Amino acid sequence: MNALETSETLSYQSAIDSVLPILAEHKDATEAGRSAAVASISALREAGLARLMTPKLNGGHGATIRAQVHACAELARTCPASSWVLMVCGAHNWIAGSFPDACRREMFDDNRDLLIAGTLAGQGRFRKADGGWRVSGRWQYCSGVDHSPWLLIGSLRDPDDPAKAPNSLHVMLPTEQVEVDDTWHTLGMRGSGTKDVVLHDVFVPEHRAQATGKLFNGLSPHTQDHENAGVYMVPVMCSLSTQLAGTILGMSRQMLSLYVEKTRVRPDIYSGQGSGAKARMGTTQSRVAEAYGDIAAAELLIARNCDMFDVIAETQAPAGPEAQAQMRWHSAYAAELCRRSVERLYAGAGAHAAYNDAPMQQYYRDVMMATHHAAVDRDGAAEAQGMAMLGVEP
Repeated sequence: MNALETSETLSYQSAIDSVLPILAEHKDATEAGRSAAVASISALREAGLARLMTPKLNGGHGATIRAQVHACAELARTCPASSWVLMVCGAHNWIAGSFPDACRREMFDDNRDLLIAGTLAGQGRFRKADGGWRVSGRWQYCSGVDHSPWLLIGSLRDPDDPAKAPNSLHVMLPTEQVEVDDTWHTLGMRGSGTKDVVLHDVFVPEHRAQATGKLFNGLSPHTQDHENAGVYMVPVMCSLSTQLAGTILGMSRQMLSLYVEKTRVRPDIYSGQGSGAKARMGTTQSRVAEAYGDIAAAELLIARNCDMFDVIAETQAPAGPEAQAQMRWHSAYAAELCRRSVERLYAGAGAHAAYNDAPMQQYYRDVMMATHHAAVDRDGAAEAQGMAMLGVEP
C-alpha cells in the first residue's frame, strides 16, 4: 500500500485496471500520432474515469483530488500521454465546479463524460461587451484539445479597453469556436496532443466567465450548492501542481520498474560476465536504492498535499499565502525528485536505452518534458517557499 491509497482511491482501482490493456494496446499509436488515441480516451470515458472530478451535481463522481492523483499515477505507468490528458482535463472539470450552475448545466447536461481541455495561463486578451466579453489571442499548451468539446482558458484585460473589468478572467467556451493549430512537435509527452488554440474576437457570455483572483484562491461564490463544497476551496494552482506531480510520479515508478527488470539479467559484455553481472555491482545497487528513495519521498510529499486538501475541504477554511507556498513547493520538489531519479536511472541504463523503441527512452523523455511545466517549476516554488519561511515580503 502506498501513501496515496485510501478506501476511496482504491474504490476506483477496478475501473483503472480495466482500461490498462487498452491504453497499452494503443500506446504506440498515441506516441506516433502525437495525440491520445481515440480508443484510449473512449476507454477512460466508458470506465467512468473521465467524470472522476466532474461535480456530483452534474453527474460526476465528485471525487477528491487524492483520487484523481492516484488514478493518474496508476495510468501513467502504462500510457503517460493518456494519463496526462485525463489529469489536465480532469483538473479543468474540477474547476468547472466553481463556475455558475448555468455554465455547468450547459456543458454537462448532455455529456457527463466530457473532458474540458484548455490552458490556464492568461495568454489572450478580453474586452467588455454587452452581456459578456469578447476574447482574442493564441493559447499554447492545450493538452487533449482533440478530445474535448469545451475549453477553459485564461485571459488578461485588454489595456486599451476603457470599460471597468477584472484584470484577468477564466472563461469556458465550445471548442468549435476556436482554431486548433498543431504545433506539438516535442522532445517528450508527444502523445498528449498539446496544441495551440486561436480565438478571433469570440463572444463569451457572462455566466461562462469568472474573475481569476477568487477562482484561483478557492473563493468562488458558486460552490455552496455542492454537498462537498469544501473541495472547491483548494487553491487551483496547488491542486493542479499536485495532480501534475502525481502523473510524473507514476511515470517515474514505471521507469524504476523497467530499470530493475532489465538490470537483473543484464550482462557485462566487455568483461564477459553473463546475466546479472550489472546487478552484482555495488554502484548499480546504490543507483537503484537512491532512485527508489527519491521516488518514495516524492510520493510522501504529494500525499502530504492531499492531506492538506482534505483539511481545507473539511474545515472550509481558505488556505493562506504561506500554506499555498508550502503546497506548491511540495509539488515542485516532488517533481524534481522524480526527475533526478529518472535521470540517474537513464544514465546507468546502457546504450540499449537509446533506441527509439526502448521503453526507458520514452519514459525518460516524458519525465524530462513533464517537469518543464510551469506549475511544478522548481526555482519559482523554492523562492516562494523560502520567502514565506523567512518572512520576506514579495
